[in-house]
Amino acid sequence: MADVQKTLKDAAYVAVGLGVIGFQKAQVRRRELTKQVEDQLKTAESQLSTQRKRVEEQVAVGAEQLEKLTKQFQQRIDPVLDSIEEKLPEAARGLVKQARTAAHSAQDQLIARARTTTNGAQAAA
Repeated sequence: MADVQKTLKDAAYVAVGLGVIGFQKAQVRRRELTKQVEDQLKTAESQLSTQRKRVEEQVAVGAEQLEKLTKQFQQRIDPVLDSIEEKLPEAARGLVKQARTAAHSAQDQLIARARTTTNGAQAAA
């Protein structure tokens, strides 16, 4: 009878010991996985930051090109529109002036928005 009790007691100790070892292994594995995920997250954040800077630079270049092209367009089209406007009756001239003013305003707003987007993206970084 004493042998049976001793055997059961030893079996219980072995079971508890195996449980503790299993729990410790699980804790070690959890820590390893946590570190691995944190490292991957840092790498992904770094890559995202790099890509964001590249995109911001491209947007800035695009905004500058847009402004340059808009100015070139205005320099070419304004003299043509001036000559056409001179040939129009007075009532039509007023409408053309309004349309040109609206077009210039729209161009200025477009450039301002491009600058704001570029500056806002740089400030956010």
